[in-house]
Amino acid sequence: MMTWLLLPLAYLLGSLSPAWLAGQWKGIDLRQHGSCNLGATNAGRVLGGRWFVVVFAADVLKGLLPVLAAVYLAAHHGGDPTWLPLLSAVATVLGHVFTCFHGFKGGKAVATSLGVLIGLVPVVSGLTFAIWLLCWLAGWLVFRLPRAGAVGPASVIAALAVPALHLALQPAPWSATALPLTIFLVLLCLLVVVRHRRNIAQLLGRPAPVAPSA
Repeated sequence: MMTWLLLPLAYLLGSLSPAWLAGQWKGIDLRQHGSCNLGATNAGRVLGGRWFVVVFAADVLKGLLPVLAAVYLAAHHGGDPTWLPLLSAVATVLGHVFTCFHGFKGGKAVATSLGVLIGLVPVVSGLTFAIWLLCWLAGWLVFRLPRAGAVGPASVIAALAVPALHLALQPAPWSATALPLTIFLVLLCLLVVVRHRRNIAQLLGRPAPVAPSA
């Protein structure tokens, strides 16, 4: 019973928005400024670069903690060692993207996904962060994108790298034991890419997709 209580708690933790809290600290509602997104990039764009670091680190931490808790509970209290960490990761990411505290509108899942990856696949997470950093630097220094503007393309490329790295490093990614993780990483990649569809459209020089009105 204690192990499965972790899932709603993971969702609630994921729903807490460090970006919103940082905005409130500065007297600004980030949902009404910049890209109106409750993520680290918009926090940095509106509040200043140091707030990007603070919010990014907090989002990574809230992605990591539920997975570590799930691993501990699975090892010491009889939880499923395969499914409990994965489901905790799913709950946390969904909480971040569809936060119950802000009308089910949240961030783009980049930093929180990195925290989840650190807990599930630490080697892949380290390589993914290195790819993200290199792509961000290239976008900023080589292609002369604004620092905040370079985050989106770097995030999409890093997301696409996640399942590729997993397939390359996992000896048997399609085996019965590894398949749930493989599927989760593919779906996580797709989620991040879809959440960045506006960035992709802008880079391609096309009008950004507009959500249908209610």
